[in-house]
Amino acid sequence: MGPALFLLMLAAVSLPLTGEEVVFAPFISRLEAEVKGNLLRLSWLDSRDAKGPVYIFRSFRPFAGPDDPALTSPVTVPYGAQSWVDEIDPAGTVYYFAAASDESGRRYDIFIPNGNMAVLDPVNGSRPPDPGISGIEAGVEGERVILSWRAVSGRDTILYRSSRPLRGAEDLLDALIIRTGPVSPFTDFPVPGIPSYYAVVFEDELAEGSVRLIPGGNATAEAVRIQPKTEGGAQAGMRSIPLPLISVTGAVKSADASDEPGAPAAVSQEAAKAVSGLTAERSVLPLKRPRAFREDLEDPAGGEESVLRTIVQGPFTGRNWEASRTELARYLSIPRSGLPLARAHFYLGQAWYFSGNYREALIEFLAVQSLYPQEANEWIEDTLSRLIN
Repeated sequence: MGPALFLLMLAAVSLPLTGEEVVFAPFISRLEAEVKGNLLRLSWLDSRDAKGPVYIFRSFRPFAGPDDPALTSPVTVPYGAQSWVDEIDPAGTVYYFAAASDESGRRYDIFIPNGNMAVLDPVNGSRPPDPGISGIEAGVEGERVILSWRAVSGRDTILYRSSRPLRGAEDLLDALIIRTGPVSPFTDFPVPGIPSYYAVVFEDELAEGSVRLIPGGNATAEAVRIQPKTEGGAQAGMRSIPLPLISVTGAVKSADASDEPGAPAAVSQEAAKAVSGLTAERSVLPLKRPRAFREDLEDPAGGEESVLRTIVQGPFTGRNWEASRTELARYLSIPRSGLPLARAHFYLGQAWYFSGNYREALIEFLAVQSLYPQEANEWIEDTLSRLIN
């Protein structure tokens, strides 16, 4: 694929409109082919933005771009079907391209390798390209996870972690970037008790939109989990012997009270205050107030930080947490670095926090702890208390 096609694809992904970044994805994803005899079944995920028919093109040579003569006489599949069966010749390689369209019939010829394009050899079956990263493994050693993989290239890589399976490039939108340029073996310290899935991808493929995740290849197929410790360091799942049940209500008497026959022994005022605190009904912890950095409350200017400021000054300050999560996830879907990246994760953590999903919030706050320790630690402490209680 030439550079012009990549530019076409990227231009369609992010379109600025009235000061806001609107993510527009008019293409299907996860196009896969399965062969049984002389029948081939294509399956895919429909575009969320282009809700017209899907046009499928077949060729016996690679597609050369939007002006390719092979882009004629497509098969039309209704939106929502997400599959189609073709009858194929048992010899020769077949190339497929699936283009999304809007409800008016406008077609979007955006080529995304391993996204809306597929190559099939009827003799050997589907042949996904070698990702260049293979044999990823994750093992637990105490309170850490040891990751290892093989890479056949010296290209820059990115390591992701998620609490959900990583099966396609779109799953990386909600994953955390653990390290850029990681070296195998790599040691990670995830939050105990939370499942962790990992993926290692090439940075240039991520920028081009050509990332392909292969479970057991460049992505872990199964989750690993650090076993949490109970109070006193006991193994999780083991219940310690409870303390004897003591009734303290009405049994506390201050030291200056008069003695009566059969009355409990007097205790000091400090002890009485402590015991009364134990008998008081636990109050519900109030939620923290939303927190924004000063630089994100200034007037939006040019550059990528202006997009983050628009999100903060829009749905975030308006306490629309669902919209905040969506916009921040889209902002983080494009590789970023430095303090804007950390602040975006910090805001995403708050959006999860105020939505009641404290586990996801904790993951986001931990991701920014090294750059913003004071701000992150107070949210981590509050979020952990809610997870425990």
